[in-house]
Amino acid sequence: MIKGSSCNMFYFRCVLFILFFAFSLDKVDLLENGMALTPPMGWMSWGYYMCSTKCEEDEDKCLDEKLILSVADSFYNEGYQEAGYEYIIIDDCWSERQRDENDRLVPDKRRFPRGMKFLADYIHAKGLKFGIYTNIANVTCMRYPGSYSHLDIDAQTFAEWGVDYLKVDGCFVTEDYLNVGYIELGHALNRTGRPMVYSCSWPYYIEYIHNNKPNYTEISKYCNMWRNYHDVQTSWDAILGIIQHYRSRYKELAPHHGPGHWNDPDMLIFGTGVLTHSQSRVHLAVLAMLSAPILLSCDMKKITPYEKKLLQNLDIIAVAQDPMGIMAQPYKLPDLWNGFVWVKPHLPKKGDQFPSYTFAFVNLDIDESEVSFTLSTYHLNNTDGYTVLDVFTGQFIRNVTYYETFEVTVPGVDVIMYTLYPL
Repeated sequence: MIKGSSCNMFYFRCVLFILFFAFSLDKVDLLENGMALTPPMGWMSWGYYMCSTKCEEDEDKCLDEKLILSVADSFYNEGYQEAGYEYIIIDDCWSERQRDENDRLVPDKRRFPRGMKFLADYIHAKGLKFGIYTNIANVTCMRYPGSYSHLDIDAQTFAEWGVDYLKVDGCFVTEDYLNVGYIELGHALNRTGRPMVYSCSWPYYIEYIHNNKPNYTEISKYCNMWRNYHDVQTSWDAILGIIQHYRSRYKELAPHHGPGHWNDPDMLIFGTGVLTHSQSRVHLAVLAMLSAPILLSCDMKKITPYEKKLLQNLDIIAVAQDPMGIMAQPYKLPDLWNGFVWVKPHLPKKGDQFPSYTFAFVNLDIDESEVSFTLSTYHLNNTDGYTVLDVFTGQFIRNVTYYETFEVTVPGVDVIMYTLYPL
Protein backbone atom coordinates (compact mmCIF):
# COMPACT_ATOMS: atom_id res chain seq x y z
CA MET A 1 0.00 0.00 0.00
CA ILE A 2 1.23 3.50 -0.85
CA LYS A 3 0.99 5.98 2.03
CA GLY A 4 1.33 9.71 2.70
CA SER A 5 3.09 11.96 0.18
CA SER A 6 4.04 8.94 -1.93
CA CYS A 7 0.35 8.27 -2.48
CA ASN A 8 -0.28 11.90 -3.43
CA MET A 9 2.61 11.87 -5.90
CA PHE A 10 1.31 8.61 -7.42
CA TYR A 11 -2.17 10.12 -7.76
CA PHE A 12 -0.77 13.28 -9.37
CA ARG A 13 1.21 11.28 -11.92
CA CYS A 14 -1.83 9.15 -12.75
CA VAL A 15 -3.94 12.26 -13.35
CA LEU A 16 -1.26 13.70 -15.63
CA PHE A 17 -1.07 10.43 -17.57
CA ILE A 18 -4.85 10.26 -18.00
CA LEU A 19 -5.03 13.87 -19.19
CA PHE A 20 -2.14 13.31 -21.60
CA PHE A 21 -3.74 10.13 -22.96
CA ALA A 22 -7.13 11.80 -23.41
CA PHE A 23 -5.57 14.79 -25.17
CA SER A 24 -3.47 12.55 -27.42
CA LEU A 25 -6.15 10.05 -28.42
CA ASP A 26 -7.18 11.82 -31.60
CA LYS A 27 -3.55 12.63 -32.46
CA VAL A 28 -2.35 9.06 -32.92
CA ASP A 29 -2.79 6.96 -36.01
CA LEU A 30 -5.79 4.69 -35.76
CA LEU A 31 -3.76 1.63 -36.63
CA GLU A 32 -1.88 1.99 -33.34
CA ASN A 33 -4.33 -0.47 -31.81
CA GLY A 34 -1.84 -3.26 -31.25
CA MET A 35 -3.64 -5.46 -33.76
CA ALA A 36 -2.41 -7.47 -36.76
CA LEU A 37 1.27 -7.23 -35.89
CA THR A 38 1.58 -10.25 -38.15
CA PRO A 39 -0.79 -10.83 -41.08
CA PRO A 40 -4.11 -12.36 -39.94
CA MET A 41 -4.72 -16.03 -40.70
CA GLY A 42 -8.09 -17.73 -40.70
CA TRP A 43 -11.29 -18.26 -42.69
CA MET A 44 -13.76 -15.89 -44.37
CA SER A 45 -17.12 -16.80 -45.83
CA TRP A 46 -17.36 -14.71 -49.01
CA GLY A 47 -15.08 -16.35 -51.58
CA TYR A 48 -16.87 -19.71 -51.50
CA TYR A 49 -20.23 -19.12 -49.78
CA MET A 50 -20.87 -15.54 -50.95
CA CYS A 51 -24.52 -14.66 -50.20
CA SER A 52 -25.70 -18.23 -49.61
CA THR A 53 -28.95 -17.49 -47.80
CA LYS A 54 -31.29 -19.98 -49.52
CA CYS A 55 -30.50 -22.76 -47.10
CA GLU A 56 -33.62 -24.75 -47.86
CA GLU A 57 -32.41 -25.15 -51.45
CA ASP A 58 -28.81 -26.12 -50.62
CA GLU A 59 -28.14 -26.88 -46.99
CA ASP A 60 -24.54 -27.83 -47.79
CA LYS A 61 -23.82 -24.32 -49.04
CA CYS A 62 -25.55 -22.16 -46.48
CA LEU A 63 -24.23 -19.15 -44.56
CA ASP A 64 -25.59 -19.92 -41.12
CA GLU A 65 -24.74 -20.66 -37.51
CA LYS A 66 -24.07 -24.34 -38.22
CA LEU A 67 -21.42 -23.42 -40.80
CA ILE A 68 -19.55 -21.02 -38.53
CA LEU A 69 -19.56 -23.49 -35.64
CA SER A 70 -18.22 -26.20 -37.96
CA VAL A 71 -15.31 -23.98 -39.06
CA ALA A 72 -14.44 -23.27 -35.42
CA ASP A 73 -14.52 -27.00 -34.70
CA SER A 74 -12.31 -27.75 -37.71
CA PHE A 75 -9.72 -25.17 -36.64
CA TYR A 76 -9.73 -26.47 -33.09
CA ASN A 77 -9.74 -30.22 -33.81
CA GLU A 78 -7.68 -30.55 -36.98
CA GLY A 79 -4.46 -28.69 -36.23
CA TYR A 80 -5.21 -25.37 -37.94
CA GLN A 81 -5.29 -23.39 -34.71
CA GLU A 82 -1.88 -24.70 -33.66
CA ALA A 83 -0.54 -23.68 -37.08
CA GLY A 84 -1.71 -20.09 -36.55
CA TYR A 85 -5.18 -19.92 -38.14
CA GLU A 86 -7.36 -18.05 -35.67
CA TYR A 87 -9.88 -15.64 -37.27
CA ILE A 88 -13.32 -16.87 -38.37
CA ILE A 89 -15.01 -14.07 -40.30
CA ILE A 90 -18.59 -13.76 -41.55
CA ASP A 91 -18.86 -11.61 -44.68
CA ASP A 92 -21.97 -9.96 -46.19
CA CYS A 93 -25.57 -11.25 -45.91
CA TRP A 94 -25.60 -12.12 -42.21
CA SER A 95 -28.24 -9.66 -40.97
CA GLU A 96 -31.96 -9.05 -41.16
CA ARG A 97 -33.08 -6.60 -43.83
CA GLN A 98 -34.12 -4.02 -41.23
CA ARG A 99 -32.60 -2.64 -38.03
CA ASP A 100 -34.50 -3.11 -34.76
CA GLU A 101 -36.53 -0.51 -32.86
CA ASN A 102 -33.30 0.76 -31.25
CA ASP A 103 -31.65 1.22 -34.66
CA ARG A 104 -29.32 -1.72 -34.09
CA LEU A 105 -28.26 -4.36 -36.59
CA VAL A 106 -29.97 -7.71 -36.10
CA PRO A 107 -28.56 -11.10 -37.17
CA ASP A 108 -30.82 -13.10 -39.46
CA LYS A 109 -33.15 -14.81 -36.97
CA ARG A 110 -33.55 -17.96 -39.03
CA ARG A 111 -29.92 -18.56 -39.96
CA PHE A 112 -28.34 -17.22 -36.74
CA PRO A 113 -31.04 -17.97 -34.15
CA ARG A 114 -28.75 -17.56 -31.12
CA GLY A 115 -27.17 -14.36 -32.39
CA MET A 116 -23.60 -13.18 -32.90
CA LYS A 117 -22.67 -12.98 -29.22
CA PHE A 118 -23.30 -16.70 -28.97
CA LEU A 119 -21.03 -17.36 -31.95
CA ALA A 120 -18.31 -15.09 -30.59
CA ASP A 121 -18.44 -16.80 -27.18
CA TYR A 122 -18.23 -20.24 -28.80
CA ILE A 123 -15.27 -19.20 -30.94
CA HIS A 124 -13.50 -17.45 -28.06
CA ALA A 125 -13.93 -20.51 -25.82
CA LYS A 126 -11.75 -22.41 -28.29
CA GLY A 127 -9.06 -19.73 -28.21
CA LEU A 128 -10.06 -18.41 -31.65
CA LYS A 129 -11.24 -14.98 -32.82
CA PHE A 130 -14.45 -13.75 -34.43
CA GLY A 131 -14.93 -11.37 -37.34
CA ILE A 132 -17.85 -9.74 -39.11
CA TYR A 133 -18.64 -7.43 -42.04
CA THR A 134 -20.23 -4.07 -42.75
CA ASN A 135 -20.20 -1.37 -45.43
CA ILE A 136 -19.81 2.39 -44.97
CA ALA A 137 -22.85 3.10 -47.19
CA ASN A 138 -26.53 2.91 -46.20
CA VAL A 139 -26.58 -0.65 -47.47
CA THR A 140 -24.00 -3.38 -47.94
CA CYS A 141 -22.86 -4.54 -51.36
CA MET A 142 -25.67 -7.13 -51.26
CA ARG A 143 -28.23 -4.56 -50.04
CA TYR A 144 -28.36 -5.45 -46.35
CA PRO A 145 -28.24 -2.59 -43.80
CA GLY A 146 -24.96 -0.66 -43.92
CA SER A 147 -23.29 1.55 -41.34
CA TYR A 148 -23.60 5.03 -42.91
CA SER A 149 -25.06 7.40 -40.26
CA HIS A 150 -24.81 4.52 -37.74
CA LEU A 151 -21.06 4.37 -37.20
CA ASP A 152 -21.05 4.70 -33.41
CA ILE A 153 -24.00 2.43 -32.70
CA ASP A 154 -22.66 -0.25 -35.04
CA ALA A 155 -19.17 -0.04 -33.57
CA GLN A 156 -20.64 -0.40 -30.10
CA THR A 157 -22.81 -3.32 -31.21
CA PHE A 158 -19.81 -5.12 -32.68
CA ALA A 159 -17.84 -4.52 -29.49
CA GLU A 160 -20.66 -5.85 -27.32
CA TRP A 161 -20.89 -8.97 -29.48
CA GLY A 162 -17.16 -9.62 -28.98
CA VAL A 163 -15.98 -8.94 -32.52
CA ASP A 164 -12.20 -9.13 -33.01
CA TYR A 165 -12.01 -8.32 -36.74
CA LEU A 166 -14.16 -6.01 -38.86
CA LYS A 167 -14.16 -6.10 -42.66
CA VAL A 168 -15.54 -2.86 -44.10
CA ASP A 169 -16.62 -2.59 -47.73
CA GLY A 170 -17.00 0.60 -49.77
CA CYS A 171 -19.88 0.05 -52.20
CA PHE A 172 -22.32 2.84 -53.16
CA VAL A 173 -20.53 5.89 -51.76
CA THR A 174 -18.70 8.82 -53.33
CA GLU A 175 -14.95 9.13 -53.43
CA ASP A 176 -15.11 12.02 -50.97
CA TYR A 177 -16.97 9.90 -48.45
CA LEU A 178 -14.53 7.01 -48.82
CA ASN A 179 -11.81 9.41 -47.68
CA VAL A 180 -13.90 10.41 -44.65
CA GLY A 181 -16.02 7.40 -43.74
CA TYR A 182 -13.20 4.96 -43.13
CA ILE A 183 -11.48 7.41 -40.80
CA GLU A 184 -14.69 8.16 -38.91
CA LEU A 185 -15.54 4.50 -38.47
CA GLY A 186 -12.01 3.82 -37.24
CA HIS A 187 -12.46 6.49 -34.57
CA ALA A 188 -15.81 4.95 -33.62
CA LEU A 189 -14.18 1.55 -33.20
CA ASN A 190 -11.46 3.03 -31.00
CA ARG A 191 -14.08 4.70 -28.81
CA THR A 192 -15.56 1.31 -27.92
CA GLY A 193 -12.35 0.35 -26.13
CA ARG A 194 -12.36 -3.08 -27.80
CA PRO A 195 -9.39 -3.71 -30.11
CA MET A 196 -10.50 -4.99 -33.52
CA VAL A 197 -8.51 -5.66 -36.67
CA TYR A 198 -9.77 -3.01 -39.09
CA SER A 199 -9.87 -4.33 -42.66
CA CYS A 200 -10.67 -1.71 -45.32
CA SER A 201 -11.54 -1.80 -49.01
CA TRP A 202 -10.77 1.90 -49.31
CA PRO A 203 -8.01 1.82 -51.97
CA TYR A 204 -9.88 -0.66 -54.17
CA TYR A 205 -12.86 1.65 -54.57
CA ILE A 206 -10.69 4.72 -55.06
CA GLU A 207 -8.81 3.06 -57.92
CA TYR A 208 -11.25 0.73 -59.63
CA ILE A 209 -14.60 2.45 -59.06
CA HIS A 210 -13.63 6.14 -58.91
CA ASN A 211 -10.59 5.86 -61.21
CA ASN A 212 -8.24 7.75 -58.96
CA LYS A 213 -4.93 7.03 -57.25
CA PRO A 214 -5.14 5.76 -53.65
CA ASN A 215 -3.19 7.67 -51.03
CA TYR A 216 -1.49 4.75 -49.29
CA THR A 217 0.30 7.03 -46.87
CA GLU A 218 -3.09 8.09 -45.54
CA ILE A 219 -4.74 4.69 -45.78
CA SER A 220 -1.94 2.97 -43.87
CA LYS A 221 -2.46 5.40 -40.97
CA TYR A 222 -6.01 4.26 -40.40
CA CYS A 223 -6.40 0.63 -41.49
CA ASN A 224 -4.74 -2.58 -40.32
CA MET A 225 -5.15 -4.11 -43.78
CA TRP A 226 -6.73 -3.15 -47.07
CA ARG A 227 -7.93 -4.64 -50.34
CA ASN A 228 -6.51 -2.98 -53.44
CA TYR A 229 -7.34 -5.39 -56.26
CA HIS A 230 -10.33 -7.32 -57.59
CA ASP A 231 -12.02 -10.10 -55.62
CA VAL A 232 -10.43 -13.48 -56.06
CA GLN A 233 -12.48 -15.98 -58.05
CA THR A 234 -12.29 -19.76 -57.86
CA SER A 235 -10.01 -20.03 -60.89
CA TRP A 236 -6.29 -20.24 -61.63
CA ASP A 237 -6.59 -17.24 -63.96
CA ALA A 238 -7.77 -15.12 -61.04
CA ILE A 239 -4.68 -16.14 -59.05
CA LEU A 240 -2.43 -15.23 -61.97
CA GLY A 241 -4.06 -11.79 -62.12
CA ILE A 242 -3.39 -11.18 -58.43
CA ILE A 243 0.25 -12.30 -58.75
CA GLN A 244 0.74 -9.99 -61.72
CA HIS A 245 -0.83 -7.06 -59.84
CA TYR A 246 1.50 -7.38 -56.85
CA ARG A 247 4.51 -8.03 -59.05
CA SER A 248 3.92 -4.93 -61.16
CA ARG A 249 2.96 -2.66 -58.23
CA TYR A 250 5.69 -3.70 -55.82
CA LYS A 251 7.40 -0.30 -55.63
CA GLU A 252 4.10 1.44 -54.92
CA LEU A 253 2.77 -1.02 -52.34
CA ALA A 254 5.81 -2.27 -50.40
CA PRO A 255 6.67 0.99 -48.56
CA HIS A 256 3.29 1.01 -46.79
CA HIS A 257 3.31 -2.66 -45.81
CA GLY A 258 4.45 -4.03 -42.45
CA PRO A 259 3.42 -4.89 -38.88
CA GLY A 260 -0.06 -3.52 -38.20
CA HIS A 261 -0.77 -2.48 -41.81
CA TRP A 262 -0.94 -5.01 -44.64
CA ASN A 263 -1.79 -5.17 -48.32
CA ASP A 264 -4.47 -7.83 -48.74
CA PRO A 265 -4.49 -9.89 -51.99
CA ASP A 266 -7.77 -11.58 -50.92
CA MET A 267 -8.58 -15.13 -49.97
CA LEU A 268 -6.90 -18.48 -50.55
CA ILE A 269 -9.01 -20.75 -52.76
CA PHE A 270 -7.92 -24.11 -51.35
CA GLY A 271 -10.75 -26.58 -50.79
CA THR A 272 -12.58 -25.59 -53.97
CA GLY A 273 -11.25 -28.27 -56.31
CA VAL A 274 -9.96 -25.87 -58.97
CA LEU A 275 -6.19 -25.98 -58.34
CA THR A 276 -3.61 -28.62 -59.16
CA HIS A 277 -0.97 -29.45 -56.55
CA SER A 278 1.58 -27.21 -58.25
CA GLN A 279 -0.88 -24.32 -58.61
CA SER A 280 -1.70 -24.68 -54.92
CA ARG A 281 2.00 -24.40 -54.10
CA VAL A 282 2.32 -21.22 -56.17
CA HIS A 283 -0.81 -19.67 -54.64
CA LEU A 284 0.28 -20.23 -51.04
CA ALA A 285 3.96 -19.48 -51.64
CA VAL A 286 3.26 -16.06 -53.16
CA LEU A 287 0.93 -15.09 -50.29
CA ALA A 288 3.59 -16.17 -47.80
CA MET A 289 6.29 -14.21 -49.61
CA LEU A 290 4.09 -11.11 -49.69
CA SER A 291 3.55 -11.30 -45.90
CA ALA A 292 -0.12 -11.28 -46.83
CA PRO A 293 -3.13 -12.31 -44.75
CA ILE A 294 -3.92 -15.98 -45.33
CA LEU A 295 -7.69 -16.41 -45.17
CA LEU A 296 -9.33 -19.59 -46.43
CA SER A 297 -12.77 -19.52 -48.02
CA CYS A 298 -14.17 -22.99 -48.52
CA ASP A 299 -16.07 -25.89 -47.07
CA MET A 300 -13.45 -27.12 -44.61
CA LYS A 301 -14.53 -30.71 -45.27
CA LYS A 302 -13.41 -30.34 -48.89
CA ILE A 303 -9.78 -29.45 -48.17
CA THR A 304 -7.69 -32.27 -49.58
CA PRO A 305 -4.99 -34.04 -47.54
CA TYR A 306 -2.34 -32.40 -49.72
CA GLU A 307 -3.84 -28.92 -49.25
CA LYS A 308 -4.01 -29.50 -45.50
CA LYS A 309 -0.37 -30.53 -45.45
CA LEU A 310 0.57 -27.29 -47.24
CA LEU A 311 -1.60 -25.15 -44.98
CA GLN A 312 -0.01 -26.63 -41.88
CA ASN A 313 3.58 -26.55 -43.17
CA LEU A 314 5.25 -24.61 -40.37
CA ASP A 315 8.23 -23.63 -42.53
CA ILE A 316 5.88 -21.83 -44.95
CA ILE A 317 3.98 -20.24 -42.07
CA ALA A 318 7.25 -19.06 -40.50
CA VAL A 319 7.96 -17.10 -43.68
CA ALA A 320 4.39 -15.78 -43.91
CA GLN A 321 4.22 -14.77 -40.23
CA ASP A 322 7.73 -13.38 -39.83
CA PRO A 323 7.58 -10.45 -37.35
CA MET A 324 9.63 -8.19 -39.67
CA GLY A 325 6.70 -8.33 -42.09
CA ILE A 326 8.68 -7.41 -45.20
CA MET A 327 6.95 -7.76 -48.56
CA ALA A 328 9.13 -9.87 -50.88
CA GLN A 329 10.66 -8.12 -53.89
CA PRO A 330 10.15 -9.73 -57.32
CA TYR A 331 13.03 -10.02 -59.77
CA LYS A 332 12.68 -11.15 -63.38
CA LEU A 333 14.47 -14.44 -64.02
CA PRO A 334 16.51 -14.06 -67.22
CA ASP A 335 16.30 -17.79 -67.94
CA LEU A 336 12.49 -17.83 -67.96
CA TRP A 337 10.06 -16.07 -70.28
CA ASN A 338 7.41 -15.94 -67.55
CA GLY A 339 9.36 -16.49 -64.38
CA PHE A 340 10.26 -14.41 -61.35
CA VAL A 341 12.08 -14.96 -58.10
CA TRP A 342 10.58 -13.33 -55.02
CA VAL A 343 13.20 -12.51 -52.37
CA LYS A 344 12.30 -11.85 -48.74
CA PRO A 345 14.58 -11.10 -45.75
CA HIS A 346 13.31 -12.27 -42.36
CA LEU A 347 14.24 -13.63 -38.96
CA PRO A 348 16.28 -15.29 -37.56
CA LYS A 349 19.28 -13.04 -37.91
CA LYS A 350 22.93 -13.73 -37.36
CA GLY A 351 23.86 -10.87 -35.10
CA ASP A 352 22.11 -7.63 -36.02
CA GLN A 353 23.03 -7.41 -39.68
CA PHE A 354 22.63 -10.80 -41.38
CA PRO A 355 18.97 -11.82 -41.82
CA SER A 356 17.79 -15.09 -43.26
CA TYR A 357 16.28 -14.97 -46.75
CA THR A 358 13.62 -16.95 -48.55
CA PHE A 359 13.66 -17.29 -52.33
CA ALA A 360 10.52 -18.35 -54.20
CA PHE A 361 11.32 -19.26 -57.81
CA VAL A 362 7.98 -19.03 -59.61
CA ASN A 363 7.81 -20.50 -63.11
CA LEU A 364 4.54 -19.75 -64.91
CA ASP A 365 5.75 -21.26 -68.20
CA ILE A 366 4.52 -24.72 -69.16
CA ASP A 367 8.03 -26.20 -69.41
CA GLU A 368 10.54 -26.67 -66.62
CA SER A 369 13.64 -24.51 -66.62
CA GLU A 370 17.09 -24.24 -65.08
CA VAL A 371 17.85 -21.10 -63.09
CA SER A 372 21.40 -20.06 -62.16
CA PHE A 373 22.38 -17.21 -59.85
CA THR A 374 24.78 -16.11 -57.13
CA LEU A 375 23.69 -14.85 -53.73
CA SER A 376 25.54 -11.59 -54.21
CA THR A 377 23.21 -10.77 -57.12
CA TYR A 378 20.36 -10.33 -54.61
CA HIS A 379 22.33 -8.39 -51.99
CA LEU A 380 22.70 -11.18 -49.44
CA ASN A 381 25.55 -9.96 -47.27
CA ASN A 382 26.82 -12.83 -45.13
CA THR A 383 30.19 -13.76 -46.66
CA ASP A 384 30.32 -16.93 -44.50
CA GLY A 385 27.55 -18.37 -46.66
CA TYR A 386 24.16 -19.93 -45.95
CA THR A 387 22.55 -23.29 -45.31
CA VAL A 388 19.59 -24.02 -47.57
CA LEU A 389 16.20 -25.43 -46.49
CA ASP A 390 13.70 -26.74 -49.03
CA VAL A 391 10.53 -25.21 -47.55
CA PHE A 392 8.09 -27.70 -49.08
CA THR A 393 9.96 -30.85 -48.03
CA GLY A 394 11.48 -29.55 -44.79
CA GLN A 395 14.89 -30.93 -45.81
CA PHE A 396 18.20 -29.08 -45.53
CA ILE A 397 19.77 -29.70 -48.93
CA ARG A 398 23.20 -28.05 -48.89
CA ASN A 399 25.36 -25.11 -47.84
CA VAL A 400 26.13 -22.41 -50.36
CA THR A 401 28.89 -19.82 -50.35
CA TYR A 402 28.46 -16.13 -51.03
CA TYR A 403 30.00 -16.16 -54.52
CA GLU A 404 29.09 -19.68 -55.59
CA THR A 405 26.75 -20.20 -58.53
CA PHE A 406 23.50 -21.72 -57.32
CA GLU A 407 21.37 -23.76 -59.73
CA VAL A 408 17.66 -24.56 -59.38
CA THR A 409 15.40 -26.64 -61.62
CA VAL A 410 11.88 -25.21 -61.56
CA PRO A 411 9.09 -27.37 -63.03
CA GLY A 412 6.52 -25.78 -65.31
CA VAL A 413 3.71 -23.85 -63.55
CA ASP A 414 5.30 -24.43 -60.17
CA VAL A 415 7.48 -22.90 -57.48
CA ILE A 416 10.67 -23.89 -55.68
CA MET A 417 10.91 -22.24 -52.26
CA TYR A 418 14.22 -22.18 -50.38
CA THR A 419 15.02 -20.54 -47.06
CA LEU A 420 18.68 -19.58 -46.60
CA TYR A 421 19.94 -19.28 -43.02
CA PRO A 422 23.25 -17.43 -42.46
CA LEU A 423 26.14 -19.63 -41.29
